[in-house]
Amino acid sequence: MKIILISSGVLPVPPSGYGGLEQVVFDLAETLDKKGHEVFVVAPSDSRLPGKVQLIDGGPCASQGYNAHEWESRAWDKYQPMMHSDEFKGAVWHDHSWAKAAYLAKMQNPGLTVVSTLHGMLPYHAPPPVKNPCFIGISKHHADSISAGLGIPVRYVYNGVDLDKYTEVGRVPGDRYLFLARITAFKGAHTFIDTLNQLNEKGDMVGDDILVEDPNYVERILLACNDTGGRIRYWGGVPRDMAIEFFRKARAYMLPGNPGWQEPFGLTVIEAMACGCPVVATASGAIPELIEHGKTGLVVKSLQELPEALASGELDKMTAKDCRTHAEKFSRENMANGYVKLYEDALAGGW
Repeated sequence: MKIILISSGVLPVPPSGYGGLEQVVFDLAETLDKKGHEVFVVAPSDSRLPGKVQLIDGGPCASQGYNAHEWESRAWDKYQPMMHSDEFKGAVWHDHSWAKAAYLAKMQNPGLTVVSTLHGMLPYHAPPPVKNPCFIGISKHHADSISAGLGIPVRYVYNGVDLDKYTEVGRVPGDRYLFLARITAFKGAHTFIDTLNQLNEKGDMVGDDILVEDPNYVERILLACNDTGGRIRYWGGVPRDMAIEFFRKARAYMLPGNPGWQEPFGLTVIEAMACGCPVVATASGAIPELIEHGKTGLVVKSLQELPEALASGELDKMTAKDCRTHAEKFSRENMANGYVKLYEDALAGGW
């Protein structure tokens, strides 16, 4: 099968630091390549693709002088002619970008096979005007939300991680809780601080503070951490290998998503459990699908329940092995197998 994965222009593939969508595209490309498929990736110039995977160069990364939407437009100018060429006849075009420009080509040529994974909250008011758009969510809840919003069938494939990069062996949890997500209000960085302040507990605040909606919020979080006198340490963005060490040493990972935010998946939840680290999170979006409550973490109904959950002693009963075993359901091999099945369905007519 010939498969073209269209990434975003926000970060290279794989991301040099800690990224989500671009890391998923990398892991999917590498796994599909190992399964014998012919794989191409539309991505920024400085991407480093594995094996026989071929780069369709979309130009310099969006951070180098223009925004992500401009990058996607420039990349579209490069791969659009390929979509109508004989070389790519019968290929599957798998769009992970934000603009979903591949559907412009399908409008011109309905015979093209285009599928699309959404990686965030629904940004569109209507589906693309083509028969069987073949939209894909990254969890059951996410797919249902997209389907309800657009009025079309939506399938789902869970994101997967390269489990070889994570291990629970030798995990020695410390006395510090971990927040690791973008420093944004909807991810609940301020709630993490407030919860630990109520219990006088220690913590580490880790996450991207560059690609954020509100730099002033980041400043408030930094000051709030400094006010604890080192009890809660602010780290900012870190590379993935350093993030793994945080997961391995944390007492537990906290993801206190705020009301109104529906988590589409939660890649860090899987990464934490793959390192043997239990997770405490609010029941936002897909979170209840990822955590086995009482065994690999705690899912609370409201932010107000977080202090009680941390103080309950339930986290101390959870084992690194149970967390790891549960995380193995979300391997990148399972992700690739799920997508191959949907590629076959799309080639047969779609949904």
